Parts: sequence; C-alpha cells; structure tokens
Amino acid sequence: MTREKVFDRLELRERLIEKLQRMKVKRSENFEVFSEVFNVEVLMQLYELLRKGFLKEFNGEISSGKESKVFHAIAKGNIEVAVKIYLTVNTEIRRMMLKYIIGDRRFERIKSDSRSLVYTWARKEYANLDTLYNAGLLVPKPMLVQKNILIMKFIGENGQRAPLLKELPELDNPHEIYEQIIDFIIKSYSKAKLIHADLSEYNIMIWSGKPFIIDVSQAVPVTHPLAEEFLRRDIENINRFFIRKGWITEEVSVEEVIRRIG
Repeated sequence: MTREKVFDRLELRERLIEKLQRMKVKRSENFEVFSEVFNVEVLMQLYELLRKGFLKEFNGEISSGKESKVFHAIAKGNIEVAVKIYLTVNTEIRRMMLKYIIGDRRFERIKSDSRSLVYTWARKEYANLDTLYNAGLLVPKPMLVQKNILIMKFIGENGQRAPLLKELPELDNPHEIYEQIIDFIIKSYSKAKLIHADLSEYNIMIWSGKPFIIDVSQAVPVTHPLAEEFLRRDIENINRFFIRKGWITEEVSVEEVIRRIG
C-alpha cells in the first residue's frame, strides 16, 4: 500500500470516528479503546448499521477474547443486542479455526487468507446459532451477520450481561442446571445435528435460572470426522466442572449420553 493510500485510510478512519461519536455511541472512554482497535472496514459497517437504523445505540464492551470482542447495543424496536466483532487472526488461531472448518461440508470451500477465514467463522457461528435456535435450544437468537460482525439477542438486562457458569460461586439449582446442559448436548446432536465441540463453564450463561449456550462458532455437524471426539470432550468437560464444584455427586457418563441420543 502506498504512503498516500495509508494517509487516505487514516483520514477516512478519523472521519468515521467523528461521525460515530456524533451518533448514539455511548461511553466515550470505551469508544476510544474501540477506535484504537478496529479498522476502517469495521467502522464503516457500524456507521451504516447506525445510519440505516438497524442499530440505535452502540455501547460498551461486555467481553473480550483472542478471536473477538463483544459489545452491548440497542437495535430497532429497543431490543438489547450483543454485537460480536471477529478480529484479524494470528497463525495459531487460524490453525484452530481450520480444525473445525475442515470436515464441515457447509464451509469447506474457503480462501486461505485471514480475512476470508474470519468472515467464514462469523457465518459459521450465525448458521450454528440459527440451527440451534430453530431446534428450540437455549442459545442467543441470531439477527444479522455481515462480514466479520455478528449481531444476536443480548442475554442479560439493561446492558448487564448474564454471568458465565464459571463466574458463579454457587447455584440455587445445580442438579437441574446440570441436567439441562446434558439435555442440550443430547438435543443438539439429535435435533440440530450439531456438536458444540468446545462446551465448558466458560461458554454457558445462567439467566432466569436456565443455562444459555454461547460461542458456537466451532460447532460441527455430527458427520464431522472428529464428531465423536468432540462429543466426548464436551460431556467430560461438564462432568469434570460439576464434580469439582461439588454440585453433583453422580455424573451422567459419556456412554449414557450416547445411549440417550439413540
């Protein structure tokens, strides 16, 4: 990229930031952090979503990880939503993503560059959420996917996200929550034909006394070559956590879950 083009992009970026700050982008201290991290393409997408009225407000960051950041926003109809923005990935994360894409016939035909991979990862999570939600399972309702931005129904209230299972020192109904998670694993397989493939206390939110499953970008179809390995790992992760916390005394074995799947 020439020096002139670099300056052009920097100037465009600054203009977009100024426009977004004049729109309903709250919590300026968070926006300053945001503006340092995100590129012109993301800023343009957010500007268009706000300009067209799909989003009414864009608020602060609610979670952050190696592959994405999640922000709270208000969508048309005053609906609270979570805006997940997938980041440019490094070599290590690219290898991780490819492990869950290769073998998934829905998304195998992708280009090898980072941008195409991230866009595919976003579409994969939207597709998985849509399938799980339509199967009647407790996941955030997907609303829009656009390049590396995914918008879904917010799990929480008034900008305060629901706590993760790992964040709770105790549960009022631990055995019931445990059985509901096992039931999710079974129905995800039998009804949605998907395996979460990374299920743990880090991607389960507890809201209204129920477990909502999040972060499903890596979920794979039951036809995936590593499907059984992923299924066993999901069950073992949940069993290990609930036993360690002392919330259950008897686990549902991997073999019993598979038997229930039928």
